[in-house]
Order: sequence, then structure tokens, then C-alpha cells
Amino acid sequence: MNVQTLDPAITLAEYARHIIQQTVKKIMAQEAAVLKDKDPEPLHQMRVGMRRLRTAVKVFNTTIVIPKAASNSAIGKIANTLGGTRDLDVLQQELITRYQPLLKKSEKTKFDAVMKQVLQTRQHSFSQLQKTLNSDRYQKLKRSLQDWLDHPVYTPMGDLSVLQILPDLLLPLVCQLFLHPGWLVGTTVQAGNVTLIPLEETDALNQQFHQFNHLLHGLRKQIKGVRYQAEFFSGFYDTSYLERVEEFKSLQEILGQLQDHVVLRQFLESTLGTDLGKVLHSVDRAMQQDQATFWQNWQPLQQRYLSLEFRQSLRSLLTTPTALTPTSLPTSQKQAKARKPGKVKPANPEH
Repeated sequence: MNVQTLDPAITLAEYARHIIQQTVKKIMAQEAAVLKDKDPEPLHQMRVGMRRLRTAVKVFNTTIVIPKAASNSAIGKIANTLGGTRDLDVLQQELITRYQPLLKKSEKTKFDAVMKQVLQTRQHSFSQLQKTLNSDRYQKLKRSLQDWLDHPVYTPMGDLSVLQILPDLLLPLVCQLFLHPGWLVGTTVQAGNVTLIPLEETDALNQQFHQFNHLLHGLRKQIKGVRYQAEFFSGFYDTSYLERVEEFKSLQEILGQLQDHVVLRQFLESTLGTDLGKVLHSVDRAMQQDQATFWQNWQPLQQRYLSLEFRQSLRSLLTTPTALTPTSLPTSQKQAKARKPGKVKPANPEH
């Protein structure tokens, strides 16, 4: 992770604009390569950028007055279109690299039919993506973001320093994360005590997984939002904070792999029109092994985040940002701000 040191006196308004400007720049840098469709990585990076932009708009919603065309909802619609095509890229890659080498000769015909369906679906999805990126809605989103960056509008909250309010920004999202029911999937709760279901009790774990995998998916999305928000403010904390950010990333990746398997199984069974184990037994067996590996990787982290001691230590960490001296904003940018400050409007809950 690249960590920038920050001026401890920087205001919320300055920092909000800085984060949004960085994020928009990264999104726009990927656009041409996404439309060429020669490499899946630009699409991945653009999708991540859109998600980070949504998080930034949410984090600073009491500080910035953003145009409706660039609202969280408007950004989300574009992000969802990117996400649909990206998910198919992941699915295709997983089928080719992870499962195709495991096939028996008798399974290859069915597998080829699946791959043909993946390619057709992906082609249609990319066609929709092209239309979206060439649409008036997307162009209006870009213009609105650039107009706001050129002439930012803030609420009075923007005059506060980041350090003055930082714990109040970070703590609510982390506390909501701790309260997510996904942490209890794969556990038993008796008299207030949470116990992990032992790894050898595979039937009980599989039953929990099939019944509550939607909660694990929701937990992953919430972790992702916490991670992005935490990354925005990494320059205000010491190395222990950076370790937590990296841990959020690990949690997200483990749960992401699990969700990829859920989506893949649903796609395969929908395409094949039958239970996966009946026609692609090799793939079904490998998926079951991957599910067992998930619990092995997940449970140590799960137990850590269920610990009252750990939760308290993380809350305490967020309340003690470290004031750093160098600035992350170029001098020319600061001078530009001095020449053309952002307008201030009363906070509007609709923005």
C-alpha cells in the first residue's frame, strides 16, 4: 500500500476534494483501455475506482454538496454495469485455470457447452457496457464530477480539520461491521458465548454455509466499504492501522473467493439444467474441497474479529490518529485553492 503523509491541519473540504480528484483521475485513466477490451485488468481497475468513488461520496456526504448527476446512486448504476462484465471475466478465468485441468474426458463436452455460454453472455454484457460508457448518463456523470472539482461546493462542516473529526467518521462504519450477522455464520451461540463449529464437523459447516451464504456475501460488501474508507485516511495513523487495513483486504479476498464459487455453481447449474455433481463431478468435488479450504482460512480471522478484546483495541486505535507533518497536497494545488475557494452551502441531507 502506498501511504502518503498528510498535513495535520488539512480541512475536511480540502481532503474530500483531494480524495475525489485522485479517484476520478484513476477511473478516467482506464476508460479507453476498457472500451478496447484487450485486457481484463483495466475493467477491474475501473470497477474498483467506481466503488471507491461511491465510498468517498458516502464518507464525505456531510462535507460536500455534490450534483445529483454525480450522486452515490448515479455512480452505483455505472459501477453495476462494469461489475456484471467483470464478474463474467472472473468466472471465465476460474473455469479455465482452476477447473478445466481437472476434467475427465467424459465431462469435456458439457464443459465446452458451458464455456460457449459464458462467452456469449460476456459478449452481450460487454455490449451493454459499451452503451453505458457512451451514454449521455455517463457523460453527464463525468461532466458533473469535473465541474464540482473545478468549483467545489461544501457545507460548513468542511471547515473542520480532518483530525478534529476523523474518529467520528471511522468509528460508525467499523461498529456497524462488528454488528453484522455474517460473523456468526459457522458458530453456535449459547448463553452469550460464541463458539466456532469445529472444522471436522463438515456437515454442520456445510449446512451453515448453504443456509447463510447470503450473510457472508453481505459481510464481504461491508468489509469492502470499511477497507476503502480506512485506506482514504491511512496517512493519519501509524503502522498498526495499516496492518488492520491489510487485514480488511485479506478478509475481503477470502469472502470474495467464496462468493465467486457460489456464483459459479449457480451459473453452471443454470446452464446445464441439472445438479453439478451429475454432469461435472470433477468440478463439483473440487468446489467442495475449496469450500473446506475456505473454513480453514476464515475461522482464525473470524475468531479474531469476534474477540471482545480485539474489537476494543480497534475502536481505541481509531480514536488516536497520529498527526504527521508533511503535506500530501502539491503546493500549486494549495495555491489554486487559495485563489478559488469552494463555495459553502448549508448541509442538505439529500446530497
